[in-house]
Amino acid sequence: MGVGGFLGVLIAVNVVIVVVMLARGEDFVPRDVGDTFEKAAEVARYADERLEAAANGMALPDPPRILADQGSLQVSLIATLISQGALFAIVGIASKQTFRGLVEALGLNRIGWAGMWLPMVMMAVAYLGVILWSIVADASGISWLRPTSTVPIEITRDDLTLSIAAVVTVVGAPLSEELFFRGLVFSGLLKWGFWPAATASGLMFAAVHFDPGSIVPFFMIGVTLSWVYYRRRSLWDAIVLHLLFNMTSLVFMLVVLR
Repeated sequence: MGVGGFLGVLIAVNVVIVVVMLARGEDFVPRDVGDTFEKAAEVARYADERLEAAANGMALPDPPRILADQGSLQVSLIATLISQGALFAIVGIASKQTFRGLVEALGLNRIGWAGMWLPMVMMAVAYLGVILWSIVADASGISWLRPTSTVPIEITRDDLTLSIAAVVTVVGAPLSEELFFRGLVFSGLLKWGFWPAATASGLMFAAVHFDPGSIVPFFMIGVTLSWVYYRRRSLWDAIVLHLLFNMTSLVFMLVVLR
């Protein structure tokens, strides 16, 4: 089966998941309706509709969905995990190498603990860059320029949802995305030089997060991940940087935003 075949299987699996969610009656509500004021407005609107229906002898309306549906969140996270698993297969097939050959080509057979200080430092630099970009976006007054987390805060309300999200963000994303964007895309384009390869893979990396405000900072992070990998030719460096960045975001969400 080629890459196109695996992509077809991936799409089919996700379609099946959506069908199952519909059969279960999931509401497909991955986020709350808004902040405290928006929630209060929804409740007030429902109260008015209920009073009007009761006064007119009509059927009472269903309560509004104020909070995110945890079932929908869990299923969507599992679908993401399946997609991450598919990336492993795509990289393996597209590289046309044996498992051992791919491991050696990406430097996954050597970790080099002595040099792991660099991914740690660059993680801090990357996070500082996102913070600075957020400040600039706020100052500009253009709301869509502000980065929005692709992992909703609503995952923190349920232990099972949070556990699945932790696996997806801290394990699945660093491994699968680094294998694909740095191991396959960046390495495959290196024949054109570092900057063309880093630029192309960085743009793709930023685009798949589907957040306009994250395009610039995540593009820079993508280029940084390429440089960290290119420096020692060990994909572990990029994986560790990515893992630390995502872990920091998750911890921040739990400690500060929860």
